[in-house]
Amino acid sequence: MMKNLKRYNNHRKPSLNKKKLWSLISNYLLLTFVFILLVFFIGASTYPYLNQRITEVSIIGDLNHLGKAYLTEMLKHKVKGGYISADLHRLKEALQTDPWIEKVKIRRVWPSSLEITIIEETPIARWGGEGFLNSRGKELIISDKTKLLDLPLLKTNFLTAEKMMHQYQIFSEQLFFSGLKIEELEYDRAGSWRISTTDSIQIFMGRDGFPGKFQRFNQAWLSELRERRTDIDHVDLRYSNGLAVAWRKNRLSNFEIDEYKRFFVISFG
Repeated sequence: MMKNLKRYNNHRKPSLNKKKLWSLISNYLLLTFVFILLVFFIGASTYPYLNQRITEVSIIGDLNHLGKAYLTEMLKHKVKGGYISADLHRLKEALQTDPWIEKVKIRRVWPSSLEITIIEETPIARWGGEGFLNSRGKELIISDKTKLLDLPLLKTNFLTAEKMMHQYQIFSEQLFFSGLKIEELEYDRAGSWRISTTDSIQIFMGRDGFPGKFQRFNQAWLSELRERRTDIDHVDLRYSNGLAVAWRKNRLSNFEIDEYKRFFVISFG
């Protein structure tokens, strides 16, 4: 009799343990569900309060060409949604489409404001007759141009402003080692490039092979040409393995020109 009772009790223990386990799981799931509902209802009730309409937009930045009135008018059409629902990423992208805006940083300020920090673009070069370009090759509209007339001039009828600016930046970087700066860059109908420097030296680049040409030019410039920079009219790099130098006749005698011609038709082959 006692043996049978023990077997009965041992048989019931696993069943009771399973019931307790399912009871705990059910209680946990119920509590989780209640908690989610509670969070949902709290969020739904407080969201309208948190997502207040944007009532103030502060603009921060050292702005010389972008007027506050212009930015205010622009933001009227681009600021959409409330304090939480406003899409700041989309607003940032929309603002950065303006050629005068280089970078934008936006942050929320409780309870209903936005703070927009703007870094204004800097004119890098003159473009054609009247225009100016930023570092991305986007044209800038400038009313007072008197202070910008010393900027380098980019000239062509055969390339876009973006491509001209890109090539200007490459050439400027390559000339950095020689200490020369570009005053004018021109791309002609034949696809050739011509550089005029602030030292009034012209450099004829040709159509391609620019890294090798600049390497030869910098080598010749640092070793010999730099000391005679005031006598140079132009340097012709349209050679596969050398360069030629033309001298200013009004600064040299015919004998000196003949000597320079003999010495400065330079080959690197």
